Amino acid sequence: MTDTEDAELLAHYLERGHEAWNVSLEAAWLDYELRAFVASKLPQGRPIAVLNVGIGVGLFDDWLCHVVGTSAAASSVTSVDRDPTICRLFALRQRRERHPHPARILCCDVRDGALGAAKFDLITVVGSTLAEGGDRGETLRALQRHVAPGGELLVAEVGQGAHGDRVRTCGDVWLACSTRAVLPPST
Repeated sequence: MTDTEDAELLAHYLERGHEAWNVSLEAAWLDYELRAFVASKLPQGRPIAVLNVGIGVGLFDDWLCHVVGTSAAASSVTSVDRDPTICRLFALRQRRERHPHPARILCCDVRDGALGAAKFDLITVVGSTLAEGGDRGETLRALQRHVAPGGELLVAEVGQGAHGDRVRTCGDVWLACSTRAVLPPST
């Protein structure tokens, strides 16, 4: 790594640590609830392909990489974000931290066909990704096309009054998780 990359990563760590939300009890609670829900949806005992849309600071992606990477050989996580700075910092951070199961990182909009014909056993969209991504319905339809038969699309959103298959609250913070299963073709 270059000195410039090291300086950029240090600035990222300092900024992340200064944001009150990122170190709050509510954020820790949300992380726990979200990870418990996602863990319950991961297929066990076979290689799986997971797509996470919206990297943010990358901590959820790091966790996914650890869980999926240690679950079975040949499993993978692909992390997608539209912001080139976020993608570059996440790649630098995983490389610098020597992540044992780094994500494949794509800088693209999932609605633009950049995923090609790829299929995933689990697709996750968490936090503010859908709200910030433009046309919510178009994004969900695009992602649904990439769910493998028998796979799931998991959406977890935060916001007061949020609704889903599973809703948890902690004071004024709401977490709503929804899944959409894609049934395997009948034989």
